[in-house]
Amino acid sequence: MNYSGAFRWSIAAVLLLTIGWKIASQPETQHYLKADLIKFFERNHFNVVVTDEVVNYTPIIRATRASCHLQIATLIPDGSNTDLIRHLAAGTDRSFVVFRGTVYAQQPVFWTVLDYFWSKFLRELGLIEHITPVISVAVNSSCNGEGLPWGELERGFRRDPR
Repeated sequence: MNYSGAFRWSIAAVLLLTIGWKIASQPETQHYLKADLIKFFERNHFNVVVTDEVVNYTPIIRATRASCHLQIATLIPDGSNTDLIRHLAAGTDRSFVVFRGTVYAQQPVFWTVLDYFWSKFLRELGLIEHITPVISVAVNSSCNGEGLPWGELERGFRRDPR
């Protein structure tokens, strides 16, 4: 019976450690991202509107050019706010995710989580300035949002902190 009590205490300790780890490693807000996204779309000749609309604590950015309409939001690396994609895509024809300058049909959660921890580690060492963002984009049918130079946006996030 002592084994049962020790087992219970070890389960409780592991549970507390895992909950503590999750709280300590929450994704950080990326305040720089909104300004960088606005500059990116303005360089690509879009009119940008930062809305007051907030979904899951994430601001929505709208960019338009002629008949092309995009709605942009950042995603959490662990994929926990994927309902944001559904909300964004409700009034549009299709949506996609941009991660490290590449366009994906769905968020590659394994890679975004792995990259998040690696970027966070490198940032704490002072080797990079920002954590790699995961961006959700919803577009209408007359827009080739996938064809934008997303790699150019990624290079802006990998600035040297010196």
